[in-house]
Amino acid sequence: MNNINNSNDNKPTFYQEEIQKNNKIKNILKKPFLFIICISLCFVIGIAFSFSFVFMKNVVIPQYANKSLIDSSSDNVVETSNNIVKYAIQNVSPSVVSITTLKTEKNFFNQTVKSEGVGSGIIFHKTYAEAFVVTNYHVIENASLVGIAIDDNEPISAKLVGKDENLDLAVLSISLEDMDVQERNNIRVAKFASSSSVNVGDYVIAIGNAIGEGITSTFGIISSTSTDIVSNKRKLNVMQTTAAINPGNSGGALINLNGEVIGINTAKIAEQGVENIGYSIGTEKAMPIIEQIMNHSNPPSLGVTVTDVPQELSYEDIAGGAYVIKINKGSPAHLSGIKTEDIITSVNEVPILSSTQLVEEIKKHKENDVLKLKIIRNGKLKTIKVKLTSTITKRTSF
Repeated sequence: MNNINNSNDNKPTFYQEEIQKNNKIKNILKKPFLFIICISLCFVIGIAFSFSFVFMKNVVIPQYANKSLIDSSSDNVVETSNNIVKYAIQNVSPSVVSITTLKTEKNFFNQTVKSEGVGSGIIFHKTYAEAFVVTNYHVIENASLVGIAIDDNEPISAKLVGKDENLDLAVLSISLEDMDVQERNNIRVAKFASSSSVNVGDYVIAIGNAIGEGITSTFGIISSTSTDIVSNKRKLNVMQTTAAINPGNSGGALINLNGEVIGINTAKIAEQGVENIGYSIGTEKAMPIIEQIMNHSNPPSLGVTVTDVPQELSYEDIAGGAYVIKINKGSPAHLSGIKTEDIITSVNEVPILSSTQLVEEIKKHKENDVLKLKIIRNGKLKTIKVKLTSTITKRTSF
């Protein structure tokens, strides 16, 4: 064992290590500027990492997002949330229309005055002859004229199909014959999803004809899935959203990030100091009413005009039938190849003895049913399959 009084070269290791540490600290302390820079740099890196973790972790597409929104041409491609919002708006905007109204009312002095109004609507169904739009009833209430504009073009005269004043819903129709080719080609039926699966905090987008200046979009979240309000003297159970709903947005679409309609925008709180409180009727409540209106107003149809078979055209072994005298362009009959002067003798093996019986037999079926028709054409028996669609019934003009 060496004596503790030996030279520095023979001092114990422990003592030497402490001397070395102390010397290092002294060297660092001799350079205070370098020490401050190191500490500051570590602090900045820590703050940057924390910021990226907190604010950037939700940028990627959630796994449950609509797969069609993700580019499948490359492996594990993840779009940003900005693109999801953009794609959702692009998918739904063509289905949202602008509504203009002309109302005739009495003022305080019992004078007749006319006023213009604006609103929005959603195309939810299309046949060979008509497009159907759902909106809020208060948008068209007391209106003498209603126009619907597609792609912010000139308004097309609309008719009332049906309404539910208590739930503040109305269904309108516009004729495809009143549109130009571009408008007909641009019509897109919106995709609806159930609002029962919506949760507080879900991202949503409100699309509509805000303040009558054309179709625009706002972004927000669901702040309540069930709230009771009184709007236009009607008690409604609605969803609450932070997406801005401005005058003119009524009747427009509230959509999720998959581009599906989950609500029909209906109201906002218009009080000073109150912001980001808008209301939307959930599809869970709206769709049964819309279906009820449509089922009552739109029985399925072949799209033909028929009469009883003229006596001079009767064939042996054929008792009666329905004689086709007109076919609507684009109708199920037209698309399936039925022609004028055909005689329809049976529907799904049920004999047809008259034109009235054909009409009654068609009423027993629903839209999208495929029927097997037997017809006589130029004396020869043929079988044709026809898929039913809705027909035009009498609409109420404004």
